[in-house]
Amino acid sequence: MGDFIDLWTGKLVGIAGGVIDEKQARALVAEIYEAAVVRGVRLYEEEIALREAEREE
Repeated sequence: MGDFIDLWTGKLVGIAGGVIDEKQARALVAEIYEAAVVRGVRLYEEEIALREAEREE
């Protein structure tokens, strides 16, 4: 996770052209990363529930 956040923090700071600083970019990237993880877990749980329901039929 650290490498991902470091990489995208640097890219975001570069793209933003001084509009946001490294601390702000790091916080934003970390928030996006965590949201993606939560979404991935939710989708996985939904898939498991669907498979279990199909098995019970």
